[in-house]
Amino acid sequence: MKAYEYSFVIKRPDGTSDVIPVEFERSIRSKSIRITPQLAKKVIKVTYPVYVLHSRAVDFLEKQKNWVAKQLEKVPEKITIADGSKITFLEHEYKISHIPNARRGVWIEDDYIFVSGDIEFLNRRVKDFLKSEMKKYFTAKTHFYAKKIGKKFGNITVKDTTSRWGSCASNGNIAYSWRLGFAPIFVIDYIVAHEVSHLEELNHSYKFWRIVKDIYEGDANEAQKWLSRHGLSLYSID
Repeated sequence: MKAYEYSFVIKRPDGTSDVIPVEFERSIRSKSIRITPQLAKKVIKVTYPVYVLHSRAVDFLEKQKNWVAKQLEKVPEKITIADGSKITFLEHEYKISHIPNARRGVWIEDDYIFVSGDIEFLNRRVKDFLKSEMKKYFTAKTHFYAKKIGKKFGNITVKDTTSRWGSCASNGNIAYSWRLGFAPIFVIDYIVAHEVSHLEELNHSYKFWRIVKDIYEGDANEAQKWLSRHGLSLYSID
């Protein structure tokens, strides 16, 4: 069986459906068969030892179908960035409006995000615009928190990660997920404060959390709870 030959289907109330593929992987480090729903990526990963037959991994998945189905109920309904769709970005709700003959690219005006050009490029252009806007926000906030602890940082990059909301390298380069733009601002600021604190402590020691508490104006526990409960919804924007 080839990867992604096996899949699950999520049926939505509006009649649409999502197909969630299954990826099988042999691993020399695996000691047992393990099913990992990677819900942000919308993939089910089945990892199994090299000495286990592939058919046995498939049988194991079959026996766990009900459990997998319950996990997939957590996958949020997809929201497509398209003409007429609405998104909440930096706590402001906008409606996407396509104006094909305008010469301004993508811009925000009142409660609208206007997009010029061919409709087939609208989705990509809006996403590129939002990523650019988030880089501006991340850069300003990173400067703000870094100044509080007297640290300099390297390059700031905006990515579409599925395993972490931010990261700080030993050379001071910091990366953030652009999808944080769909979260409340107190959550975004917490992630920035978290990564900036790593400029001082590249660990999660008591000293590190002390720095987070000193520079972050909000409640870190509340921000963590929000991400735990609602973080997956940030991946519903497509």
